Amino acid sequence: MPREEERIKQLLRHYGIRPSRRRSQNFMISDHYLSKIAGLARGAEAILEIGTGLGSLTDKLIKVTDKVITCDVDPRIAAIYPDISKSWTNADFIMCDGGLPPIRSIDYIVSNLPYGESSRLILGLLIGLKFNKAILTLQKEVAERLIAAPGSENYGRLSIIVQCLADAKLIEEVPPNAFFPRPKVYSAIIQLSKKPPCTDASLLEKFTAKVFTQPNKMLRKVINQFYGEEAASLININKRVYQLSPMDAASIINMLRPYIK
Repeated sequence: MPREEERIKQLLRHYGIRPSRRRSQNFMISDHYLSKIAGLARGAEAILEIGTGLGSLTDKLIKVTDKVITCDVDPRIAAIYPDISKSWTNADFIMCDGGLPPIRSIDYIVSNLPYGESSRLILGLLIGLKFNKAILTLQKEVAERLIAAPGSENYGRLSIIVQCLADAKLIEEVPPNAFFPRPKVYSAIIQLSKKPPCTDASLLEKFTAKVFTQPNKMLRKVINQFYGEEAASLININKRVYQLSPMDAASIINMLRPYIK
């Protein structure tokens, strides 16, 4: 049994904690992937870790930066944090409300995102938080959506928002046996590097929330349905919704600013 898996199991037994399926609690136990993630964050001015868990990744992160702010939604983790963090001098714990921390600016974000909440949290971080880089471990299927090309099978609303606001890079796949308990699917480490947005992020979120409800329809028809005939007459892009690139979306949003509410 890997050393970290043994430590995790001992802590769970000692504190009487059962991993929560509802919170998608799968603790990373592989030293290879823990070290890989920490290495990607080396040199960061400060790191926000979303999902403290039992401190496996936190213990790596404190060695690559001067400041770690780690947060969790689980009150059981908050209760045991003083015990598991006794040797950490440069980490502070805060509770996350709905998975998102009460922080608006940080250099790096690092997180093993809960599978069931990953899309919502990614959008919340990109739109609501100022940061330079995010190193995220998430379900492989979601990671593939982040880097999907316009018109491809995996391309959708999440793809276009992420690619408008950040450069996304797939780092490495992560097998189920890198976690305890083991998830049923593969994960992936992805790096998001924030960049100047291709258009207003708030308008992009509102626009895509509507048009991507009908991804296979021609764009003009969807624009006509949601914004009216006058708005549709402004559009000269002859594509289906799922074929729109981030720059297409930026161009359309700039034309439809008075209509998007």
